[in-house]
Amino acid sequence: MKIKDERFMMKVVKMYYKNGMSMVDIGKKLNVSRMTIARTLERARNEGYIQIQINYPENNVTNEEEMLEEKFGLREAIVAYPREGQETLDEIGFLTADFIIRMLDNHMVLAITSGFTLQKVAQYLRNDMRLRMKKFYDVKIVPMSGANMLSNTADDQQRLAYSNYLIDMMADILNVSSYQIMVPFFLTDRQVCKKIMEEDSVIKPLKIASNADVAVFGIGSTNSGAMAMNGYPEEMCNRLKEKGGIGEVISHVYDKNGCLVKDTFDEHIIAVSFEDLKKIPIRVGVAYGKEKQEAILGALRGGIVNVLITDIEVAEYLLKADPLAPESE
Repeated sequence: MKIKDERFMMKVVKMYYKNGMSMVDIGKKLNVSRMTIARTLERARNEGYIQIQINYPENNVTNEEEMLEEKFGLREAIVAYPREGQETLDEIGFLTADFIIRMLDNHMVLAITSGFTLQKVAQYLRNDMRLRMKKFYDVKIVPMSGANMLSNTADDQQRLAYSNYLIDMMADILNVSSYQIMVPFFLTDRQVCKKIMEEDSVIKPLKIASNADVAVFGIGSTNSGAMAMNGYPEEMCNRLKEKGGIGEVISHVYDKNGCLVKDTFDEHIIAVSFEDLKKIPIRVGVAYGKEKQEAILGALRGGIVNVLITDIEVAEYLLKADPLAPESE
């Protein structure tokens, strides 16, 4: 390289990287084209004159997120790494609220489920200053299943986590329209359930939810006892586990491969079908904790979710796990 060429290159590099000038402004100052500046910067990088170093903040998890996205073919992986003194639920709630604000746009349908995590999401949405500057048009929020049954022992905190309460809360926060399904998500009588599924008041919101643009839902584990706590008969829960059920999304139980467990259980629930759920373009699974890691892995293997929001402990487990379930399992 000639000395004159090297001098010109260093001048361009300094003006671009140190002085923060644009390629257009550099070209004007040096009386050359923008393309000449671009080629000069590329040559400087290729010949080692420029070395870019990124100083990541402490507890950065972008590497884990990228590896999860590549390993499981995810649209996006979001990993919570709570700072000292912070609860994982708070960080998960904040990250999920941030994702919703980023993704939600005019003329969209957002389908959600019940749960304490989604309740925390609503709290963070309420406090997010960005929403004061946003105005959504033709946006609907709709539940993905029937309503939670209100027990006499449920406290105010539990009631706020129920689907219909959350729907109203989030619709109010986002200033958008909402739908409700005013029947229980689980019915002991299969014939009654079938009849209710034919009612317009149930068909309409479930059809809207089935055609949602974004679905945000929790991932449950059949080993946690949560299903029985939510009102499912113990006999059914045990039977589904014996058939290989490890996880649950909107009351649909699936196995280690993310395949729906074939059982009459599905004939007792009021919810978007398992097949329709998997057709929703953006399917956000929100779950964390060691007790749910196998259920989360099954959901990834089966393509039930294409966006995962979880914690660093689960992320590390997933990165070590086989993306396909071994036959010997």
